Amino acid sequence: MRVLRIILFFPLALFRLIFIFIISFFTVCLGWLWLDVFGFSRKLQSVVMKVWGRSVLFICGIIVTRNKIPANGNFILMPNHRSYIDIFLVAAYTPSAFVAKAELTKWPFLGTGAKLTNTIFVNRSEITSLVSTMNKIKSSVQNNIPVAVFPEGTTSRGPLTRPFKKGSFKIAADANIPVIPVAIHYKDKNDAWVDDDTFVGHFLKQMTRPVTKVSVCYGSPLYYSNQNILLQETRQQIDSMLKILIAQD
Repeated sequence: MRVLRIILFFPLALFRLIFIFIISFFTVCLGWLWLDVFGFSRKLQSVVMKVWGRSVLFICGIIVTRNKIPANGNFILMPNHRSYIDIFLVAAYTPSAFVAKAELTKWPFLGTGAKLTNTIFVNRSEITSLVSTMNKIKSSVQNNIPVAVFPEGTTSRGPLTRPFKKGSFKIAADANIPVIPVAIHYKDKNDAWVDDDTFVGHFLKQMTRPVTKVSVCYGSPLYYSNQNILLQETRQQIDSMLKILIAQD
């Protein structure tokens, strides 16, 4: 049945993939003009991400069930990580500066897009890069641009979270920045983009469906001066929310 669906609706998935590149190109171009004329601002960053994220979600048939985020402004967003769709979700509803791997700078338009969205790139193999990343996260939040970090560091099928990386929790604890845990749950477990599956290959398989259902649950802001307690509480809150979302399927 799944194979038949992929064959029949392959043109839909291909159209959606092409649209993502088109909307990304035009969003970056228009954003670059704004940047050139008015300079960088939180408004530019927010508008660019919302337009890009919501356009992609709409054309890809992503139906989102979510609650209201309990805070605005200065926070670090900590979602569990399942898929590339997670990025569109964050961009659409909580436009934040992403912390991303330095290897992603090789992707098309990403260099220019990073300037518009205040993306922070990190090379985890270099100590100097890690220190610089910590300072950039702190600076972004202080300038009222929240930061989104996937603390697992990679995607997984779930059902709950993988072990978290510690770095961003130290920043939050030391600078007294609130962390907002976020649970992201897909009704179809095959939406998880994991292992050696390529982006294009996975997209063309999963986006043959008319709709994709995802639930997003924002937790309560967490403040702790101890990074280990902050990490444990964040993970516990995300796992608790995931259990509720799974039970609702």
